[in-house]
Amino acid sequence: AIDEYDYLPYFYSRSFDLSWQFYGDNVGETVLFGDADPNSTTHKFGTYWIKDGKIVGAFLESGSPEENKAIAKVAKVQPVASLDQLAQEGIGFASKI
Repeated sequence: AIDEYDYLPYFYSRSFDLSWQFYGDNVGETVLFGDADPNSTTHKFGTYWIKDGKIVGAFLESGSPEENKAIAKVAKVQPVASLDQLAQEGIGFASKI
């Protein structure tokens, strides 16, 4: 018998002072949050993917180790959230899970 395999898709990239991490699936509706201005010095922004009312994927650019752990947990737990709530709270939503 084969044991059940608990897999969470994960991708990342690091280049100079920029780095991003992605967990889960990139399907469904998207909610962008953070500072996506190309002229910004912070470059911290992200996206949640929502399918059937649940968060199924999360992306974060320039996140701290704690924030990256938080988006991984959100993608794994798949909490129910509204698009408006996610847009308003951004990375703060993941930090509460």
